[in-house]
Amino acid sequence: MRPHANKTTMQSPFGFARGRFAHCFVFGRALGLSALMSLGGLFGDIATANADVPSDVAAQAEALFQEARTLMANGQYAEACQKLRASQDLDPGYGTLFNLAECLSKEGKTASAWAAFHEAAGMAEKSDQQDRVEKANRYAAELEPQLFRMNITVTTEVPGLVVTRDGVPVARAIWGAALPVDPGKHKVEATAPGKMPWKAEVETVGAGGTLTVAVPMLLDVGTRDSGVSSKQEPAGSGRRTIAIVTGGLGVASFATGSLLFGLASSKWSNAQENHCRTPTLCDAEGVALAGDAKTFADAATGLLVGGAVLAGVGVVLFATAPRGGKPQSTLLVRPLMGQTNGFVLAGHF
Repeated sequence: MRPHANKTTMQSPFGFARGRFAHCFVFGRALGLSALMSLGGLFGDIATANADVPSDVAAQAEALFQEARTLMANGQYAEACQKLRASQDLDPGYGTLFNLAECLSKEGKTASAWAAFHEAAGMAEKSDQQDRVEKANRYAAELEPQLFRMNITVTTEVPGLVVTRDGVPVARAIWGAALPVDPGKHKVEATAPGKMPWKAEVETVGAGGTLTVAVPMLLDVGTRDSGVSSKQEPAGSGRRTIAIVTGGLGVASFATGSLLFGLASSKWSNAQENHCRTPTLCDAEGVALAGDAKTFADAATGLLVGGAVLAGVGVVLFATAPRGGKPQSTLLVRPLMGQTNGFVLAGHF
């Protein structure tokens, strides 16, 4: 039977009433039929108190509660919490709510569990059940150090601004307040009429921390994302910028390759003139100089080839930059190191 079944209000006839009947039956034999009949008024009072909870609804709530308890015993907390929520919605009670709080805690949803324990304490206080109030508050206090808080601030408020966290509106009164949230990923969004929507996905990890999410000034519809200027970016300028950067990398590669090629030539000449009798017969220093010359020559070759490719890509990008539409060009330039020197180019044009 659900622990909340001994409530005196909002009570299920499958809970409190059945418990009282068993009690009356035991004492009825000792008190006699007349005494038992005099207790019948108690059932009338209970039936009146439970008039707003139909018997079939109470039965559904009880079945869900029992299923949830079995799931919790098997460690299936996510499923158990869902059934406990459904049971509480059908027939609210301290016991179901307290079990839901415990379930949420075991599921790792510390903020939701903390709130549920406090709600259970408030429910018990209304029925003057001080022992239950103290128990729920004690469990909530134990969760307090584990809570992670999120502080959503608004940089610039605009008319009609709506801020949501995980799809739930965040009231203006709590902007800037560090409030408990369950661990995990959260999505913060902001919208306003005539403004571009803004969103961010953050993740809360650990215990006792606070994460501040600052909602920036929303841009007018049609402005650049950077917010620096309200002018539209000229069509094709993004690709031309990439073309210039790519061409610059090509020139730099040529310059570096030429320098390395000169060093390789110098070391080779020094080895042949001063340390080698023939191109293949050298002393120890000649062998070292020849090895260095080969290393520099390989690097120079890779840079010169890479420079030529980069310069060619830059020319193509600049020449084919569109004069209308939104720029779509992207380019990845990555050095290739190892036995072969050069560049890896990847992009979308």
